[in-house]
Amino acid sequence: MTRSRWAAVSYLVLVFGSGTLVGAVAQRLFMTTAAVTASALPKTPAQARRDFLAKMQKRVNASDEQIAKVNAVLDEAKRRYSELDEQNKPLRDKIDQERIAAVLAVLNPQQQKLYLDWRAEVKAKRDQEAKIKAQAEQSQTAPAPASQSR
Repeated sequence: MTRSRWAAVSYLVLVFGSGTLVGAVAQRLFMTTAAVTASALPKTPAQARRDFLAKMQKRVNASDEQIAKVNAVLDEAKRRYSELDEQNKPLRDKIDQERIAAVLAVLNPQQQKLYLDWRAEVKAKRDQEAKIKAQAEQSQTAPAPASQSR
């Protein structure tokens, strides 16, 4: 082979080899990122409670009776947190209304309309997500139907 043929062959090998190397590195990077993202998904409160109670049984060797009492403690804490949220809701709502009024004061009338429309869209989306979340939590905490076998 002549020198120019050797150069052409070596360039082709170099180009394909570097492409393979870049592809392998990119694939590895993508798979690592996808694995980290998948493992970082937040748990629902029902899942977190189940995991906590399972760890109580496994790591602390809690009996079924103790698990039932811990579950009651968690229910009571949840009820108290809900009460606290309800007590603070008027104050949060007042602060929210003051914030909205201050933002509206900065905007011109056309911008105010756009801002209020935007807020309505966000509220509708948030309400829809809350409804879906409540349904998911309800279906996870609802007792499983008894299987009927004959």
